Amino acid sequence: MSADALLTRLERVRGKGPSKWVARCPAHKDRGPSLSVRELDTGVVLVHCFAGCSVDDVVAAVGLRVDDLFPPRPAAGDGRPPVRRPFSTRELLDALARELGVAWVILADVAAGREICKKARARAALARDRCAGLIDELRHAR
Repeated sequence: MSADALLTRLERVRGKGPSKWVARCPAHKDRGPSLSVRELDTGVVLVHCFAGCSVDDVVAAVGLRVDDLFPPRPAAGDGRPPVRRPFSTRELLDALARELGVAWVILADVAAGREICKKARARAALARDRCAGLIDELRHAR
């Protein structure tokens, strides 16, 4: 599915640059545009509601599924798994920066002597694992 298939189901769509739009979020009563839509070069459509609606809620509100935000996978008729489209180096670095930001906030709390709750510890561990995976992906990026 292209972004156009989603955008035609949204209200008050405005372009914000190449392959980027904002619109009213269909999952909540939205006065102004709080939904960001972006189509990547790979054909993946990203959606983010700044009011906090989940992706599932956003796509369900317009009669779609999360699977519809991804291009169809090539058929694996010969028994091999479908070809995985790698993320661009820029996308990997953006994801790494987000995870490092999470870790930095939690580490700043630790350095300030604040108590770290169980949920924050779990998120720090997830950030650590994601950073390790992203660094590994960057090592193998073209």
